[in-house]
Amino acid sequence: MGGRPVIIDLSVRRLYCQEPGCPRTTFVEQVGGLTVRYQRRTPALQQVVDAVAVALAGSAGARLLSVLHHVLTWASVLNCLMRMDDPAPAALRVVAVDDFALRRSRRYATLLVDADSRLPVDVWDTREAEPLTVWLRAHPGIEVVCRDGSVTYRSAITAGAPDAVQVSDRFHLWQGLGRKIYEVVAAHRPCLPEPATDTPATPVPGGLTAARTRRIHTAVHELLEQGMALRAIARHLELDRNAVRRYARAPTWQQAAPTWPKRTGIIAPYQSFLHRRWAEGQHNIAALHREIAGQGFSGSEGTVRLYVTDHQEALDLGLPPPAPERSPFEVSRLLMTRPERLDEDQRVFLKSLHGRCPELKTVHERIGTFADVFASQNTKRLDNWISQVRRDGIPQLVSYTNGLLNDLDAVRAAVTLPHSSGVAEGRVTDLKMIKRQMAGRAKIPLLRKRVLLVAHSRRPRRDPVDDLWAITGYENLV
Repeated sequence: MGGRPVIIDLSVRRLYCQEPGCPRTTFVEQVGGLTVRYQRRTPALQQVVDAVAVALAGSAGARLLSVLHHVLTWASVLNCLMRMDDPAPAALRVVAVDDFALRRSRRYATLLVDADSRLPVDVWDTREAEPLTVWLRAHPGIEVVCRDGSVTYRSAITAGAPDAVQVSDRFHLWQGLGRKIYEVVAAHRPCLPEPATDTPATPVPGGLTAARTRRIHTAVHELLEQGMALRAIARHLELDRNAVRRYARAPTWQQAAPTWPKRTGIIAPYQSFLHRRWAEGQHNIAALHREIAGQGFSGSEGTVRLYVTDHQEALDLGLPPPAPERSPFEVSRLLMTRPERLDEDQRVFLKSLHGRCPELKTVHERIGTFADVFASQNTKRLDNWISQVRRDGIPQLVSYTNGLLNDLDAVRAAVTLPHSSGVAEGRVTDLKMIKRQMAGRAKIPLLRKRVLLVAHSRRPRRDPVDDLWAITGYENLV
């Protein structure tokens, strides 16, 4: 205590049995809260060791215990952990099952979670159907089982708890739809680039670069009509050959105008506004900064000045800012995003995309009606949605509806019931953290023990005020 060694001098009574037939002739008195039979640690110290073992296990736990003035090897810490009893689960009614990777793409295991208390119930080192079937048969009170679209889990639940309602996870339903949407968008990749906007035939007054660009463009095309090669034109005009090639490929001089860098930083959302105001004659940097600051721009006036300086040629030519190059993944993400979460530029892009590709417009409409199915919790809308998609004839979405029809009862339950396997997904995240703490070397028995005990140790405790109310009977009065 206080850095000083302390010796406790404890006297206890040794009792002798006078019964001749008793195999144990002597007994030592135990002191409650201080000694335990066949134990070299006090109960309080054993609680500390158990808590450290649950939180850290192995070598990390042994290092922490040495700081707490109790030397134990990592093997002893693990032995203390494995001797602890599993927490007794409450009466189970709704459970969620999900798999997780022990070694990605090679070995997988299964986690079972109580959906009501959000606590893990069991873990086993396979995602085959047999262990889940055996567990469900041993717990006949299960009413609802939440799962993903796994055929293995579906068959296991059907065999182990035929009367239980199976609920397909809404996240996995949307994830599956998102994959099909990406396939549709990737198949319509030529529709994604926005058409080039027409630029004004007359440059903005005072644009010296515009006059030079028009002069060089005219000269290059005149020499091409005379049959001169690009290399010869470059020597004749004293220009770089790549620049001559750019002028030669441009049908009009506006398309040969200089371009601007794609990375524009925090000023990117305000490009269109700056270009429009510059074309209207507002060339005061401070005024432009005040205008976009009123729209939410958090940068400085120097940032606006730097942007104008870097894009002076494009601004003088009256060219609009470049349309962003959108990948199929980004377009599919925009199609799957709620309309109220899209900004103005994204709405304009989607409207333009609908005009260029009617099939993607249909896909976007079907995404919205699919969201309405879950918002209304109406299974008739689900049936109508499946019928509409099959009438549309888009192969990727028709394939998705085939999967829904094969598991239609579970999908309908996902529409009407509040349960999902999201609780299992969250516990899988906790499990991966515990697994990484042990460098991924823990076998399933140790991993299972820590997953169960760590989750229950984090369980929120009852408010002491609630305990007081229960003791005084105030809850009954309320």
